Amino acid sequence: MNLFFKSIGLYDRSILNIEINKSILAEKLKKITYTTNLNFSLISDSAIPTRFEYRGQISNTHFMIRRRKRFFDINNINAIINGTFSEEIGNTSITLEITPSLYHTLPFIVTIIFCLLFGFTFINEKNIEIIWPLTIAVITNVGYYLALKNNIKRNKYDFERELNFIVQKGN
Repeated sequence: MNLFFKSIGLYDRSILNIEINKSILAEKLKKITYTTNLNFSLISDSAIPTRFEYRGQISNTHFMIRRRKRFFDINNINAIINGTFSEEIGNTSITLEITPSLYHTLPFIVTIIFCLLFGFTFINEKNIEIIWPLTIAVITNVGYYLALKNNIKRNKYDFERELNFIVQKGN
């Protein structure tokens, strides 16, 4: 799936070097992360205590988290952040892979498939008024794509800022 996200530009990968011990960083991330399964959970994001910024799973070698939604965050699409820790002489290197969740990409993919099927089935030279629904669907998909891409950039920036706060707080 990451290959598909790379091909359409909804994938971001970066490597961060932080001057903190790997186990300390994992413990500090656990303090701000509510431990739950990202794929299926009966607990809504608004029911999670406010001291937790993220929800997901963290171990000593890798993590999979996403920012939790607040009570009135209606249009906020939070990306999934996968990361791995590796320690080198006093520094911790974190490899981040940021992708949208499958839940948010399914409407995008289904709409593209629907537009293609609809376009190939009903468009001919006599029926030119069918183009307007396709145009509206394409404009909607482009807007949704740009929103997904913007939210991936914003989530990356927020998580890097959170890591910087953790390091500054630890020193």
